[in-house]
Amino acid sequence: MAACAKKHVRTVGCAAFSRGSGDETRARDAALALDIELVTTNIAAENVSKELAGIQLPFEPTLMDRSLWVLYSLVSKSAKDAGARVVLLGQLADELFGGYAKYEEALLLMGEDTARNMMEEDVEEYARRGRIRDFAACCPWVQPRLPFEDTQVVDFGLTLPVSFKLRGGVRKAILRRTALMVGVPEALASTAKKAAQYSSGVQKLVANSPF
Repeated sequence: MAACAKKHVRTVGCAAFSRGSGDETRARDAALALDIELVTTNIAAENVSKELAGIQLPFEPTLMDRSLWVLYSLVSKSAKDAGARVVLLGQLADELFGGYAKYEEALLLMGEDTARNMMEEDVEEYARRGRIRDFAACCPWVQPRLPFEDTQVVDFGLTLPVSFKLRGGVRKAILRRTALMVGVPEALASTAKKAAQYSSGVQKLVANSPF
């Protein structure tokens, strides 16, 4: 998304992570590879507690919900401070294009129909829960936009053969190929999938928070 966006508007990468987490290095490497600005926020016990104190959701948040709320709220604040009015989020890329290991396991053990059904169910589940969480965390600061949520993108992603998504042990194969076509360096396009709540270090801090 950043590779496409920077061709049309000033694009700033925003990342939040705890010191020593994997994203501390990955975010800087990605910004350098894409030749975009980067704004970073340190996630520490103090700002985790502050964010959790203000969490408001119409359902009981899980540890993952609370962790992602903190992450997206901090990232959105930094985006606003950098002068942005809109933040692009990559949600649904994994659900639509086969980013999770469970899809690969389902394909190998139970076949393509099972893997496809799992993806469809996860897309629907995100609309019911994850989208509410992510928008609530971002909207006080910037306008969140989810390009992968576009109806045409969803329809295209769900109708693609699973073999286009999971190929030769590579997950999100077609999306990685597309990234190369729009100018993303190969080293970045082939980076392994990392769940943000773990790679940023935020979930560990949230789990230890009194809130």
